[in-house]
Amino acid sequence: MEQKDNKKLKETRTFWNELYEWVDCAIITIICILLMFTFVFRQVKIDGGSMEPTLRNEERVIVSDMFYTPEYGDIVVISSEVYDNVPIIKRVIATEGQWIDIYDGLVYVGDSKDDMKPVGSEFVGDIYTEAELGGGLYEGQEYPLQVPENHVFVLGDNRSVSLDSRTTVVGLIDERHILGKALYRIYPFSEFGSIY
Repeated sequence: MEQKDNKKLKETRTFWNELYEWVDCAIITIICILLMFTFVFRQVKIDGGSMEPTLRNEERVIVSDMFYTPEYGDIVVISSEVYDNVPIIKRVIATEGQWIDIYDGLVYVGDSKDDMKPVGSEFVGDIYTEAELGGGLYEGQEYPLQVPENHVFVLGDNRSVSLDSRTTVVGLIDERHILGKALYRIYPFSEFGSIY
């Protein structure tokens, strides 16, 4: 009888020990995920159509800035300090030290003023300066211009409606204001996956 009771007690302890280990493991996993999404990754909601067709309004993306240095073609999220207290998402077209010019519906980028080539058409179509469109929003930037140290020149993929580095409202982006590179689309679920 005593052996039976000891066996039952041992089975009960084993059950509670296993349950405790599972709960302990689940709590540690949740804490790790929360820390990862606090310090390594961020989730950002797209607001507006300036990155269409690549990213659409209301979509959600994962952004990371871990060991990140902006490069041509990266889609970056820029802090709310830059424009209207909302984060904005744009594509890097030129990085520090590069020259940029916009004319005849094309963007030209190069490492020197005399060696610029058309870029960006792999993302979108033509682009125009406000001077070509007849004044207004895009006035103020003088081309060709050289991107200053620790800054980038960004454009939206939907250039006809994008507020970006062409405007003095947004201007050239200080790298300190870049929250990170957009990596994955997580919503809508049917579009889940890498952006690139």
